[in-house]
Amino acid sequence: MKTKRIICFLLAVVLFTLAMPAALAEGIISSAHERAMLGLLDKVWNDLDAVESESMNAGADMDDVTKAVYQAVLSNKFVDEGSVSSIRDNGFTFRVRGMRCNYNYESRNTKYDPVVDMELLADISETFGTRNGTADMDVLLIGPFYGQDANFTNQYPNEAASIAEATGGSYTILSTSNATGPNIAAAFPDAGVILIDSHGADGYLALTTDEGITAEDYQNGWASSSGSNSAYIDGRYIEHHVPRQLPNSIVWMAFCEGMIRSNHGETGAALLRAGAGCVYGYSQAVTFGGEYRYETHFWNNMKYNDTTVAEAFNAMTAELGNWDPLMDSSNGSAFPIIMSPVDPYPSNPDSHQNVHCDWRLFGAEVDPVELESFSLAPSDLDIYIGTSSAVRFDRVPENANNYDLVWYSENESVATVIGNDNVVRITGETIGSTRVYCDVFVNGESIGRAYCNVNIIPLPPISEALNVEGGSLEFTSTQYPWQTVLIDGRLAAKSGNKAANNSTSTLRLVLDMEAGDTLTFDWKVSSENYDKLGFYANNQLQGSQISGAQDWETVVFTAQSSGTYTFEWRYKKDASVNALDDCGYVDNVIHSGDVPPALPGDVDGSGSVTVTDALITLRASMGILTLTDDQQIIADVSGDGSIDVSDALMILRMSMGLI
Repeated sequence: MKTKRIICFLLAVVLFTLAMPAALAEGIISSAHERAMLGLLDKVWNDLDAVESESMNAGADMDDVTKAVYQAVLSNKFVDEGSVSSIRDNGFTFRVRGMRCNYNYESRNTKYDPVVDMELLADISETFGTRNGTADMDVLLIGPFYGQDANFTNQYPNEAASIAEATGGSYTILSTSNATGPNIAAAFPDAGVILIDSHGADGYLALTTDEGITAEDYQNGWASSSGSNSAYIDGRYIEHHVPRQLPNSIVWMAFCEGMIRSNHGETGAALLRAGAGCVYGYSQAVTFGGEYRYETHFWNNMKYNDTTVAEAFNAMTAELGNWDPLMDSSNGSAFPIIMSPVDPYPSNPDSHQNVHCDWRLFGAEVDPVELESFSLAPSDLDIYIGTSSAVRFDRVPENANNYDLVWYSENESVATVIGNDNVVRITGETIGSTRVYCDVFVNGESIGRAYCNVNIIPLPPISEALNVEGGSLEFTSTQYPWQTVLIDGRLAAKSGNKAANNSTSTLRLVLDMEAGDTLTFDWKVSSENYDKLGFYANNQLQGSQISGAQDWETVVFTAQSSGTYTFEWRYKKDASVNALDDCGYVDNVIHSGDVPPALPGDVDGSGSVTVTDALITLRASMGILTLTDDQQIIADVSGDGSIDVSDALMILRMSMGLI
């Protein structure tokens, strides 16, 4: 009887499954797959947790613990081959069956007993009295590490309360385990101001919980598992999970690397696509003290002086500096960055940014200042196809605000535009010429028009892009040919075999050299660990290949004997995984036998004088970095034999075309 009952039960299960609606069956299968994937993820992290604990119990320091976990990841059979990044800032990333993971020693091991006011940090919603003349502006504060990491103080709860009080809105705090991915996404559309106070890395926000995050989120890269039942999310997670569009919010990301170069501002771009009007973040790791100084200065201007984001940002950097001065410069300087519909991700995030965003905390309720005259600068513009440039609306007086602008392109197939009351961003779509018009209105009446002549031009050939000004080297590239690209504010060449597994893209230069001659070039790579960029002389690898997220470096090759040299830059891809840009870059190739005269003020040797040169000179004058002998000569534009602030200011004016 017992056997018959078991058989009958199994038959019933089979018949139920056969009769089950297809959608329900698929849902059960999908749910089972989800549980299996997350179970595998937990298994990998349990193994890594054990290695981390063993290493820490043995007294290993932070670097050695990170290295021990790194080796464990490399040898774990469930970790995707070729998915492990290099170690940076005591952390690295990897994938498990396509699910993104992030190990970071600091965010995993900086938990303390609560020392802050837990009543204040509880999840609350508190309403203040409405002030006359202002619209309600609700504030959302996200603080996953509140009460767990003693480094997080009452600074941001106080700021959130102050902003809400100034606007007559309310504020809500999501802290500790209540700051889940789903809770954050659900709360975003209800706030006009969102402050995020947490740890972060590579554009991701660190959470103390992984509740509600799915295997699909990890596989898409919107979320990143960090073990110990915690996770990271980025702007794409919020973009794909918000219940409705954001109400033109401003998002202040007070965490490290929110706008880091390696992810090209993906979090900011995703939040803008979701409806945000402005996103603030940092290119590098930022200190608590430095961030607090920026935050206080910026928000005091927004609250009490009713400035635009652009005005508050420019005043903040003018007084406090363009990067966090408290950060150890050997780890990189944290530059604050604004992204908005008229402020794209900067070509070089580790540099000062010119901001144009006109978002205001109190909307447009300001005393009118009449417009007397106006023009566009520049009035003629050349733009490379596929890139963007800005044109300013210059007004007299400079604080005029009683006007509205309508920007449009005469031919949107050639150039498209996004503009506000200060600036327009023009993007080249196809090669050709057109005009971008600016119609000016006061109280609904048209008072005039200005326009800019726009030429969309093709990118130059790689030989022109690779040479410095005055250079005449000739380069060739055949299979998977290298291509000209505009990146980090410079014309460079990039490899052409993106996503082509088991392939090599080669850039070649043949050159007659005398013994002692040098070949100098800049290169960088944006790839996964097993795809590498190498430099070869006469088929011999010179130095080491580079991979991962490696920023621009200068390489010098010296000819040991006279003769003909064949130089090659080879980007080699393995059989799996395409990460980051999946390419290598080369620029500024110089043969010492054909070196053009140095351009005064061109400290970085890019071939032109830019704001970056002024910033390098300023940092050198402050003792933050040391220039080479040649750079000191180039930076000393005043000719007085020393490098000081006056040289930096003069170079800045040169970059702006004022001298």
